[in-house]
Amino acid sequence: MTLIISELTTKKQMLTTYELVNQMYKNISATDFSYKITEMINLNNYKMVAGYYQQELVVVSGYWISLMLYCGKYLQLSNFITSQKHRSKGFGSQILQHLQEKAISLQCNKIVLDSYIENKKSHSLYYKQGFYVRGLHFMKDL
Repeated sequence: MTLIISELTTKKQMLTTYELVNQMYKNISATDFSYKITEMINLNNYKMVAGYYQQELVVVSGYWISLMLYCGKYLQLSNFITSQKHRSKGFGSQILQHLQEKAISLQCNKIVLDSYIENKKSHSLYYKQGFYVRGLHFMKDL
C-alpha cells in the first residue's frame, strides 16, 4: 500500500490534519490547535508531512530543523500520528523514510524524536527503522 505524501508548509494546510491529530491529543480544541500551530510555525519554522491512502489522510508528522552542540544539525519529529484504523500497514514506515530522505537532503546528521514511555507499539517501529534510545527527556510542570 503506497502513500501519496504531501508537504504541508502553511497553517491552512496543517489545520486540515486536526481530526487525525485529535485522535492522539483528545483534549485539544480546534481553536487551541490553530493557535499552537501558529506559534510552532513562528518559533520553530514547523512544517508537516501528510500521507494519504485512497485520498484519506492516514498518517501525519510534524518536523523542524535545528542544531545542537552534541549532534549538529538534525531533523526533529513531532506529533507523529497514524490513524487508529490504519496502523500496522506500513504507512508510518513510509513517512519515516520520506523524512529520512528529507533530512539527508538538508544535510542533517540525525533524526530525533520523543515517544511516550507507554507507547510501546510505536517503539518497535522506531527500532526497526534504526532509531535508538540516547537518553531521557525530563520535564517539570510550571
